Amino acid sequence: MHLLEVSNPVAQQRGMINILKPNPRPRSLDGKTIGLIWSGTHGGDLALNRAGEMIQERFSNVSVNFYTGGNYPTPPAIVKQAAKECDLVIGATAD
Repeated sequence: MHLLEVSNPVAQQRGMINILKPNPRPRSLDGKTIGLIWSGTHGGDLALNRAGEMIQERFSNVSVNFYTGGNYPTPPAIVKQAAKECDLVIGATAD
């Protein structure tokens, strides 16, 4: 009998080592302002716009603000602006 050892080829991302824990999720998105941050990655704007539409269809009185970071990573000033103006933020950072 042969022993087969399987390794996971996925390494932990460098940025994930010291990452902060996310805030708790709200019970509902009703009445919230959602920030959508696009870093400029291909198709990310389409995905974010659709996510915003789906959120507005499902929850009542939701506002959606769209932010363009221009490149990856999104400039800290854009992230801070979204955090200041929105209750929740969704970002698209990869293809």
